[in-house]
Amino acid sequence: MRSRFVLGAVVVAFASGVGCSKTALTPIATVEQIMETTVEPVSFKVFDAAVWENGVQIGGPETDEDWKMIEANAVMLAETGNLLLMGSQMKDQTGWVTRTQAMMDAANEAAKAAAAKNTDAVFKAGAKIYEACTGCHQQYINPLTVQPRAGAN
Repeated sequence: MRSRFVLGAVVVAFASGVGCSKTALTPIATVEQIMETTVEPVSFKVFDAAVWENGVQIGGPETDEDWKMIEANAVMLAETGNLLLMGSQMKDQTGWVTRTQAMMDAANEAAKAAAAKNTDAVFKAGAKIYEACTGCHQQYINPLTVQPRAGAN
């Protein structure tokens, strides 16, 4: 009986937040740094997994390890969305959140497709990632003030 009471007290304490740290998350990197160091490189790894020229796939994953890396990059892209939704990173509560969530959903879809070793599904998810990113860029980047980096495609 006593052990049930102690267990109940512990559950109530955790449920009420007693003993839990409530750390405020503070962004460190800028949105531009997140884009350049994470979003761009990992999204390109996903895009490169499913490229066709004249109806013939070129490049792409060949080994189990290749597929694991595509899956890992897609998961990292989805996780990066959490950084973009943190505090001052958010541009607004509407379009920014909707477009970031669309990128995260598509990246998760790409990760599942990579886990299934399904190139067509990776390609379709990659198109959704591209669409989410392009929509965001059209809404939030002023082309008069932001120029592509040298060497960027």
